[in-house]
This record gives sequence, structure tokens and C-alpha cells, in this order.
Amino acid sequence: MTRTILGGAFAALIAAAPAFAAVEDSDGDGMFSFDEMLVAYPTLTEETFITIDTNGDGGIDEEELAAATEAGVLPAT
Repeated sequence: MTRTILGGAFAALIAAAPAFAAVEDSDGDGMFSFDEMLVAYPTLTEETFITIDTNGDGGIDEEELAAATEAGVLPAT
């Protein structure tokens, strides 16, 4: 019984994980570059990248990525 409850809790935790978990910040600068985004979203265009980069700093932060996913600009992974 406990195992079933824990299994369900774990499944819920995984389901609630951020949709951008598949994007890796490979250079550790705290932002996702166009090349880093392409790994997770191979069909991403530069135009869409610029649209997602709402503050215009040339990188996508976690808030911008979450907003783009929630708005449907990027598919949930």
C-alpha cells in the first residue's frame, strides 16, 4: 500500500516537472542559447527564438521558456 502511494506521488511529481527540463544549459551561464534550445527543439527558428527572448538579452531564461511553453509557442517536452 505504501509503495502504491509513493509510486503515485512520484508520478505526480514527474508530471509537474517543468516542461523545459529537456533544455540543458550546457555552458552554465544561466540562460539557454539558440544552439542549446535547438537540441531540445530541433525545428526552432531564429525568429521564434527572438520572439521568446522577451527581454532582448540574447538568451532564454527559465521564465521566458516557461511563458513560451504556457503560451503554446513551444511544445511541452
